[in-house]
Amino acid sequence: MQIKFKNIKLLSTRSKTVSSTDSESTEGPLIEDRWTNNISYRQLVISSCIGILQVWWHPYLHDFARFLPFLFLYNVFSVFFAYPLFYLELALGVVTRKGVLNCWDMSPCARGVGIAMLITSMFTVISLGVVSAWCLALTVHSLHSFLPWLHCAADANPPCAARHRPLPEGSETPAQSFFFNFVLNLKRNGLSGGLGNVVPELTVYYVISWILVYLIACKRIYSYSKMVLFKDALTYFSLVVCAVGVTRLNGAGRMFKECDWGVLFNGFQVWREAIEYSFLQMCVSQGTLVMLGSYCPKQKQKLTNTALLAFAVSKTCCTGTAFILGAVHGALYLDYDNSTRIWGGASSSIVLWSDYVARIPGSQFWSFLIFFSLFVLSLSSMALLVQTIISTFTGRLVRKITWAFLILICFLLCFIGILTLCTQGGLYILNFLMRWPVSKPRAPIAAVLTLVVTFVYGQTAFCEDVYFAVGEYPSVFLRICWAVAPLILMSTFLSGISYGPFEAGIGWTLVSLTLAPIAIVMLLYLIFKFRVRDFFLHMCGKNYEH
Repeated sequence: MQIKFKNIKLLSTRSKTVSSTDSESTEGPLIEDRWTNNISYRQLVISSCIGILQVWWHPYLHDFARFLPFLFLYNVFSVFFAYPLFYLELALGVVTRKGVLNCWDMSPCARGVGIAMLITSMFTVISLGVVSAWCLALTVHSLHSFLPWLHCAADANPPCAARHRPLPEGSETPAQSFFFNFVLNLKRNGLSGGLGNVVPELTVYYVISWILVYLIACKRIYSYSKMVLFKDALTYFSLVVCAVGVTRLNGAGRMFKECDWGVLFNGFQVWREAIEYSFLQMCVSQGTLVMLGSYCPKQKQKLTNTALLAFAVSKTCCTGTAFILGAVHGALYLDYDNSTRIWGGASSSIVLWSDYVARIPGSQFWSFLIFFSLFVLSLSSMALLVQTIISTFTGRLVRKITWAFLILICFLLCFIGILTLCTQGGLYILNFLMRWPVSKPRAPIAAVLTLVVTFVYGQTAFCEDVYFAVGEYPSVFLRICWAVAPLILMSTFLSGISYGPFEAGIGWTLVSLTLAPIAIVMLLYLIFKFRVRDFFLHMCGKNYEH
């Protein structure tokens, strides 16, 4: 009985001691999953920065004038904003040992930040689902007797242009023509007249992707961890081989000749998008890092080294892929002797990967390898986001039927994606989602997070929590970045608010709905807190008078 009493006392303590970091809270029990010997916690956190976003989403691939300046800004902002926020979110999970919502027991007024992160995760996972379907479709098409986009199709509309001649007005390259006409069945008039019909083949691949995500997520984090070493090794092998291959392409250096550094002084749009892009590539402001931090094993000196390795991995994957695709785009310019008219947004990297594999010997093998790698990356990124959402259901009763919540979430997200992204206008919807609700809320979420930790909860108290949890104290550089980040990030975000065309209105509406829980929870907390305090003070005053 004495031993049991000591255990109960240990569980209930809230003091900042080493024993308290090893104990469970009665309000929010520790997540029971822990790593087995087949995979390390560090490897999984690092692997979160080797995903489909790092090798697919590159906003300025289509524009050589802004391509290199944008990459420069992206890497600078990654050092001063993305890496410190990566460390902060990971440390938040390590310190609290709780999920995206319960971690804010340290500062209840900021619980809306967790809700905003979950909404961002939902928008992101819906978007990545259709990218997974694209990659699976191109993987299957790579098994044909020859790649379908090696030559132009006679029934392509708009017409397809053969290589090594000027690109006629209104025509497309073979890779672009095949992807738009035979994979997406794309509407060419945008969203006028609606989304169009659901594309059957793409829908089948989309459903298959979600079934696989469910099979991964239903085993919780253990099943995902088994994919990590395989997909990381496959990704780096593919990138290294492609990096060697592009050096032999004529015109690969065109990106260095046509860049215009003056775009850095022509407005703040490139600066804003570079900040958003750096957060997107480092998985900041979507709750994944908090969730992974809550699974941290009880070992010392794991946080800084893990964050630095993850930062290095993210930079090599993202920057390396950008240069590979930029070189391929330069070779396309040389082939057609004029503008290739590659579309900006979600389709540019897929088209360029398709064009690259068509240029090298053994094109079918390399096409299968690259698009299969992209498919595995998209599945792993989706599974990690779904696990982030599911990890918020931490109640004892809820955990018994987590499988039901998982089925419901996968079904709803898949159904939404089929009705929107698997249609003939799905590409336009995906570009809209990536530009607005997936990217733009990340900066203000990060600003509020740093504001709460630094000025509400207290930076010194949080750093002491980190020390007691993992035996290390955050560096001066990180603490300075956390202190100045709220002002800079919010100023950058607010400077981009404008009332423009119809798309911008809908975009800002979705961004506002994503961020609304932060303001609503803070307002309700303050109203409740001060009303209750005034009530008790009033009652105490009456009792004192009597």
